[in-house]
Amino acid sequence: MRLALIIAVLLTLVAAPARATDPAYIVIDVGRGVVLNHHDANQLWPPASITKLMTAYLTFKAMQAGQLRPTSPVVVTANAVAEPPSKMGYRSGTIVTVDNALKMLIVRSANDIAVALGETVAGSEANFVAMMNQEARRLGMNATRFANPNGLPASGQVTTARDLAVLGRAVWMDFPQYREYFRISAIRAGRKILRSHNTLLERYRGTNGMKTGFICASGFNVVATATRRGRTLMVVVLGETSAADRAETAAGLLNGGFRGLLSGVIGQKLATFQTQPAPGSAVNLRKEICETKRARKAKLGRSALDPKFVLMEPVRVFTGKADPLPPKGQAGRPAVNIPLPRLRPPYPDSAALSNGITVQ
Repeated sequence: MRLALIIAVLLTLVAAPARATDPAYIVIDVGRGVVLNHHDANQLWPPASITKLMTAYLTFKAMQAGQLRPTSPVVVTANAVAEPPSKMGYRSGTIVTVDNALKMLIVRSANDIAVALGETVAGSEANFVAMMNQEARRLGMNATRFANPNGLPASGQVTTARDLAVLGRAVWMDFPQYREYFRISAIRAGRKILRSHNTLLERYRGTNGMKTGFICASGFNVVATATRRGRTLMVVVLGETSAADRAETAAGLLNGGFRGLLSGVIGQKLATFQTQPAPGSAVNLRKEICETKRARKAKLGRSALDPKFVLMEPVRVFTGKADPLPPKGQAGRPAVNIPLPRLRPPYPDSAALSNGITVQ
């Protein structure tokens, strides 16, 4: 029976022709903070939009400290407007709330909003990048260097699958009150419905979301968590060749973790696992991902993904309706107890995580 399960898990992973660089991945038990399995988890890699997990983390930290609250204003500056897509595309001077900015950041992966949030938290993009790197060092992300708040290509901006697992776990453990943001599968901005690139949100039961990323140099990346029978696992996959393969690989690894079929470094603490990067430069998959015509991967056996299910209606986001801007030179307004929107209908397998908050 165990052999059959192992074969079943392997068949859920994607069969692929030989390639110059195989995807890197790591699977961890979030609650225990231990590594279940990995491949090249210390290989340097461009983080792409998974960078926005750190942007969200520092925003959550500012909210928890009382520097910001959900209704605090985020001004879209000319510097933010200049960022390339994906973006919300607002004009310079547009104001959104921190709450709406976080939804746009996480679901739309909006590069302009990432910069605007960074400027709101730290006063300038440069100050925010310095905060990102300071926080990365504090968390033990020893191989990671950030150069911007959104993950767009930048010299020296690198990370590893292991470091992203450290960051993802910190987001999950340090700010449980904000986990619901990552479960939103779509937002509605005016007449537009903008859907998350995280296929797992509507194709993997028990998923809690997190963040995807893509640039040519990095390939298709994802940090994803899922909870089943009270146990939460996290997978980081870097360098897949398509969004579909990224989701399939992540789901297969999660299945293996939940079924107890992953082995190799079981029980080793994430905090002490591969704390230094592998020697050499960061992976650059531009030629392979964006400049080479590839045949689609053939799938073996049954998909690790579930049939698509309907999670929720898109969550509305809007401009304006923020607190008044504080006087020039004054810090953000004091925090008050404003509830975070909760998804509706209830998310599968999430009853134990509900904190009784309601949808706006």
